[in-house]
Amino acid sequence: STVLRPGDKVSEKELINWAQTMDDPTTYGDEMANIAVADRYRIQLVIFRAGELITVVNPRDGHVKHTAFLVNVGTHYKALVTWYELEEARRNSERLQK
Repeated sequence: STVLRPGDKVSEKELINWAQTMDDPTTYGDEMANIAVADRYRIQLVIFRAGELITVVNPRDGHVKHTAFLVNVGTHYKALVTWYELEEARRNSERLQK
């Protein structure tokens, strides 16, 4: 599958596929790590691809905000994103909650 880059537009079909994948009880634990990351940083949509890459999408306009990488540290996966990206996610979260 293709890798989405910041600024790309996510198709409606892709969003539906993502939602169905997340809803499937047979999906791998890696995706649970993604959901935890999304929940922790109030990121509304994370697309998981090929075991390594997550893409964070702005749900308001469907545009890709940035990508991050998951690293397997044995017992769980850690997401590697820059401090700036997490700060931006936090600021967006606070803005949405007001």
